Amino acid sequence: MSGAHGPVRHARPIGLVAMVAVVLTFSASSTIIRKSGAPGPTIAFWRMLGSSIVWMALLRIRENRFLTAHEWRRAVPTGVVLGLNITLFYTAATRTSVANLEFIGALAPLALLPAGAIMFHEKVDRRSAILGLLSIVGLALVLFDAPKRGAATWYGNGLAVLSLVSWCSYLLASRQLRRGMSVAALMAAALPIATLTTLPITLINHDLGRFDRRSMIYIVVLTLLTGVVAHGLIVFAQRKVPIGIMSLMQVGQPALAVVWSAIFLSQSIRALQVLGMVMVVAGLAAVVVQTQRRTAKLIETENGELAGSAG
Repeated sequence: MSGAHGPVRHARPIGLVAMVAVVLTFSASSTIIRKSGAPGPTIAFWRMLGSSIVWMALLRIRENRFLTAHEWRRAVPTGVVLGLNITLFYTAATRTSVANLEFIGALAPLALLPAGAIMFHEKVDRRSAILGLLSIVGLALVLFDAPKRGAATWYGNGLAVLSLVSWCSYLLASRQLRRGMSVAALMAAALPIATLTTLPITLINHDLGRFDRRSMIYIVVLTLLTGVVAHGLIVFAQRKVPIGIMSLMQVGQPALAVVWSAIFLSQSIRALQVLGMVMVVAGLAAVVVQTQRRTAKLIETENGELAGSAG
């Protein structure tokens, strides 16, 4: 991640607080999607349209301006992958279980850690990568021991994998876009493009008007909870927390999501799946701990070097 003068090598407290809020809000999204009863593309389109309006209004209020043609052009890749991600995620949420969807998404660090190292020169600890393999084994247990007549389907699982790929692409693209753009400008530019990306899919499936008053209430909640709060905090954290640590902090998200689904959707899981979930969380948590220890050592070393040069 890049700050004003170079890569963000250390996580700042305010960025970590923002990411905690992101985890709490995103963990509830898959349950809200299933509770709405509307098709995934329908929810995705109206949610992004509402979020676009809010962010463009915020840009006008906070910065007293509209987007420039240059900003619109820069935002095209980010907006397209964001639109694909939300459509895939929302559709997958209606085709597979919350547990499968969330624990597939939890593997984002395995892609983002090396991507952050290659694209943004962030340091990757080898022990962290090895510990992350424990999460892959755990995910296999979650997927392959699902109840045969449960909410999970392999079609939904496939959509969840594509959602994971597009989410990683969005984080990397928005990271590049964040250079020289405020949070409000980035979101105000990316979300309308994401909405237009989703529109053809919604029209082809005749899903545009497939919602009722109850569904619209859930869509409004999603718009404010994830479209405004969560995504805004993620973009804000781009300059405060390295991209690898951002994804690793979401280690608690799938576990929380399963709790919400058990309470509000009555979705059941098997004992072996629980073991797999524990392995996923434990593997990613171990990576977080290892990464934070390494960060602390780097800070200590840099402070020592600064003290030596000052003397």
